[in-house]
Amino acid sequence: MAERQAYRSVFISDIHIGAVGSQSDEALRFLESFECEYLYLVGDIIDGWVGRKDRKWGPQATGIIREILEHGNRGAVVRYTPGNHDAFMRRIHGVQLGNLDIEPSFLHETVDGKDLLVVHGDIFDRSCTKYQPLAFVGAWAYEVLGLANASLNKKRSRDGKRPIDFTTVTKKGIKKFIGKATHYESLVGNYAREAGFDGVVCGHVHRPQIVTEEDGFVYVNTGDFVENCTAVVEHFDGRLELLRMGPEKIERGSNWEALKRLAAGSTK
Repeated sequence: MAERQAYRSVFISDIHIGAVGSQSDEALRFLESFECEYLYLVGDIIDGWVGRKDRKWGPQATGIIREILEHGNRGAVVRYTPGNHDAFMRRIHGVQLGNLDIEPSFLHETVDGKDLLVVHGDIFDRSCTKYQPLAFVGAWAYEVLGLANASLNKKRSRDGKRPIDFTTVTKKGIKKFIGKATHYESLVGNYAREAGFDGVVCGHVHRPQIVTEEDGFVYVNTGDFVENCTAVVEHFDGRLELLRMGPEKIERGSNWEALKRLAAGSTK
């Protein structure tokens, strides 16, 4: 077995275990590739909306849960802030199971002294709060679309044709629309800033990025293991880095540099 990479902290979200689009094999491979002091599960790890049938729970799904627990057994502090798809876990918030803590949000202090709010982020998305039934229907519609895509690709494979993926394009378009329509990044960032944090780490919209604003406030989105297969790590010097799983390797691509301010929006 290859030697594991050491990080101070790892942030991972939106694996959507049980959903047809979940890249569970890549998520498991990533979890098996590192050791860390802090492991943050930033919501939507399990898909309780569409992943309720036994046939959707494969060996990779079991392996992910086992590997998360093993990180705790090896000494990592595992912190789980549930999202909208695994909101059933919020019923047991405040529970500590060994090295596993479950809370609505967490304060993470980086090694260089930054206080980061860690939260899934669905509470800042009106499509999940004000229009939750519509979001639930949309999740199932995407699931049916994914099954149709898989069925089509089986036929294309028999005919010697290359597979096509129209579900990923659809999901990315929807998530991009939600982010713009709800001013998601601005709402999350403004809330964390006004609460006195130096930055925020979230998931939910499946748009992986690390953005440092002019005043030093940092917005981090871990991405997902559906369309992007990404996670964020903190190195032992406090540097944050966005990682993307490739076919046989982990591609490194930090975008820690200062960028323009986030899209206009206000929590007021």
